Amino acid sequence: MIPIKILAIGAGGLQRALTHEFVHILNQRNLYNGGIFVGQPRGTEKADAFNRQDGVYHVVTFDMGGIHGIQRIESVVGATTLSTKTGREWFYSQTENPLDLVLIGVTEAGIAKGELAMDVLDETLYHYFSHHGADSTLCVINTDNLRNNGDIIRDILCNEYPKRSADYTTWLETNVGFLNEMGDRLVPQVYAVPNEIKAAAREQIEGRDELITYAENSPATPLILEDLENMLRVPFGELQDQGVVVSQESIEPYHDWKLLLVNSVHVPGITHKGALSGIEYVNEAASHPTFAPHLERLMEGYAEIVEADIPIAGKSAQAYSLEFVNRIRSVKDDNARINIIETVKLRERAADIVRSPNYNASTELFKCDFAYSFATVLRFLTPHTDDYKGITDTGTEYEISDPDRTIQNVLKGAFGASREDVKGRISAILSNTVLWSPADTALSGLHENQDFTERVVGYYHRLVSGETCLEVLESYQ
Repeated sequence: MIPIKILAIGAGGLQRALTHEFVHILNQRNLYNGGIFVGQPRGTEKADAFNRQDGVYHVVTFDMGGIHGIQRIESVVGATTLSTKTGREWFYSQTENPLDLVLIGVTEAGIAKGELAMDVLDETLYHYFSHHGADSTLCVINTDNLRNNGDIIRDILCNEYPKRSADYTTWLETNVGFLNEMGDRLVPQVYAVPNEIKAAAREQIEGRDELITYAENSPATPLILEDLENMLRVPFGELQDQGVVVSQESIEPYHDWKLLLVNSVHVPGITHKGALSGIEYVNEAASHPTFAPHLERLMEGYAEIVEADIPIAGKSAQAYSLEFVNRIRSVKDDNARINIIETVKLRERAADIVRSPNYNASTELFKCDFAYSFATVLRFLTPHTDDYKGITDTGTEYEISDPDRTIQNVLKGAFGASREDVKGRISAILSNTVLWSPADTALSGLHENQDFTERVVGYYHRLVSGETCLEVLESYQ
């Protein structure tokens, strides 16, 4: 049996189709000899399935044209739930093994003190220190695409959790490498995958697999890791033929490009517009005859600003962004899965464009497209009821899942409000620096860009005054 060398907090599809698959490839090539022990934060179904299947599962690469390949993955060697005390104790017992890496793969909502995944990470690191002492080393990778995600994890653990001892604090600060990471692969939920794709996969896979993971073909650069101190012992850097990059220099420019040119295609690019228009799937919204040219224009405008603000030698921002537009058109995925934690996503993916010194040089049409896109997210966040239910342009209610209620509270009662009333609400939102700046920074509010503010007010007022997303877009494009 492969020795346990990696603990994974999180059992989601992106982990399975990204880091777990790469560990499998390293093992197959005899470049590594390490297995992954998985902790499922909530529920037991995935952990139970891993154990029933001896950790084996399959990654099925597909697009709307069919299946392109099926990879059998054998890197997981055990799993448990983290939702029970017994399950957590079993997870912590794995720290007796000499580990190389701890993976944490939860969404933005789980990256905060007091959240289950972070509490488990804190306990896991302390257990490892207790077993292996102050001379041991370890790396942590957060596979969610927040900017400087490794730094965020380190700062929360070092500054917000109790300091257990001076020796442990020193170890945490000096001997644990919290690596910034950028991961990129589309992994839709199983229910969104076309039935014919699922049926074809089941025919080709021997035996029962409850963890089949459906994903797009791996993109050109699916994983970039920032290992400034050369602490990483899992040799991901050997997978250059898979597009993996391990850098001893800052990856911040690459992370900025990922957030602003890839993730922005989803939010504020297309998902909220699709959801509000009654279009369930991202690929259908991105191919819609009205939304499609708008999305391409929007991302071309983003690319011009990002390449001027954050140039990367030899890289085309426009090609990078439009490639992703084509990728999302090829894989069936649902808008609702992506419309979570909207406030954080809007900050990470739009605030830099609003503040950019190159905003003014943008075309008139891009400024319209950008403000309209921002306004549609605010429209999506506008409560229709007192219990934070929104309503689509087609009359369907939905739950506003964003846990930060600041924007929703400001926008309560905005349907049918006067333009002056709307202007006050939008100004209150855009001037709230806490919403638009990472913690411990003192960036200006978005309201200082008066051109952008006026445009957002105009489009949002129309969106809450009876016009649909499609009608507003059709009126100017």
